[in-house]
Amino acid sequence: MDIARTYALGLLTLAVCGCGGSPNGTRNEASAALDDANAGEVAQARTYLGQFTTENPDHCFEQVALEQPALEARTGDGIAPRVPPVRVVVAIDGSGSMAGRIGGQTKLDLAREAATRFVDGLPASVQASLLVFGQQGDNSAAGKGKSCAGVDLLAPMSNDRTQLSAAVSRLRAVGWTPLAAGLTRAEALLARSSTEGEQVIYVISDGEETCGGDPAAVARRINQGTTRAIVNIIGFGLPSGEAAALKAVSDAGGGGFVNISSRAEYDETLERLRESNRQFGNALRQRNATFGNSLRTTNAINGAAMCVRNIVHGEGLQLENDLFARNARHEPLPFARTARALLKARHDALQERLKRYQARLQGDENQARGTIDAAANAVR
Repeated sequence: MDIARTYALGLLTLAVCGCGGSPNGTRNEASAALDDANAGEVAQARTYLGQFTTENPDHCFEQVALEQPALEARTGDGIAPRVPPVRVVVAIDGSGSMAGRIGGQTKLDLAREAATRFVDGLPASVQASLLVFGQQGDNSAAGKGKSCAGVDLLAPMSNDRTQLSAAVSRLRAVGWTPLAAGLTRAEALLARSSTEGEQVIYVISDGEETCGGDPAAVARRINQGTTRAIVNIIGFGLPSGEAAALKAVSDAGGGGFVNISSRAEYDETLERLRESNRQFGNALRQRNATFGNSLRTTNAINGAAMCVRNIVHGEGLQLENDLFARNARHEPLPFARTARALLKARHDALQERLKRYQARLQGDENQARGTIDAAANAVR
C-alpha cells in the first residue's frame, strides 16, 4: 500500500469514527478489508456511509459534576454521634416541680430553650417531634390520676421546625411525672429500625417517675426492641438519689445522662448537644454527597453504554438493510466489504472511547470520595 493510500485510509477512519481515535486492537477481517481496498473504493465507501453515520456520539459522554459537601467546623467538644439520626423525639416533663428555678430561670423555661435550640440545630432532613408528660391535672393527690394519664403530643413527627418551635410555648408545669408513659408514647412515634441510634429520644426532667411506672423497663424495650432507639436524659437540679434513678433509665435506653445544677452547666450541655448536631449534620452531608456522586457516576456510565449501543446497533442495522435491499434489486454494492470494515472501525473506536470514559468517571468518583473523607476527618 503506497503512502498516499495509507494516509487517505487513516483520515477516512478518523472522519467516519467521529469519536476521537481508532482502536489499538489486533488485525481482523475489517482491517484486512481496508488493506485490500484501493483509495477510490475507500472514498466511495466513505461517502456512502455518510448517510448512516450522521449522529455525533459526543452527546453520549456527558460531563458529571461531583459534589463536595460544605462541612461545619468544630467549635467545641461534644457528644459524638453513633450514626446520623433519622427521627428525634423531645419529651419534656410537665410536672409542677419544673416551675422551680436554676440560675434565675424556671426549669421549664430552660427546657423550652433547650428543646428549641437543639431541634433548630438538627439537619433539615431529620424529623422531630415534641411531647410533654404530666401536663394535666395538678400535683395534688386529687389531680394525680389525671396527671399520670396525661401525655400530650404537642408537635407530631415532621421536618417542620416552625410547628415545633410554636408548640414549645404551650408547655406548662402543673402535674406529676409519668416518665414511663411518656417514653411509651415517644416509642409509638418511632419506626422499626435495625440501626441503633438513628432514632433518639431526649427526655428533659427534674425528677424520677412518680406515677408507678417502670421507665427503665420501657427504655430497655425501646433500645433493644424493634425501634433500636436510644434514650438520653437531661436532668435539672436532681438530688443524688433521683439522679441515679434517671441515669439507670438512660443506661437501660443505651443513652447518656447529665444533671444540670447551674446556668454554666446548662450552657455547657447545650454546647455539647450543638456539637452533636454538628457531627450529625456533617455525617449526613458526607453520606449524601458520597452516595449522590456514586449514583451520578453509575447513571452516566450506564447511559453512555446504552447510547453507544444504540448508535452501533442503529448504524449497523441501517447499513445492512440498505445492502440487503440493493441485493434484492440485483444492484449489489461493489465496495460493501469496505463499507462494513469502515463502520466496524468507527464502532470499535467508539467502544474504546466508552472504556476510557468509564475509567475516567470511576477514577474521578474515587478521588472525590477520598477528598470528602479527608475533609470530614479534618473537622471531626
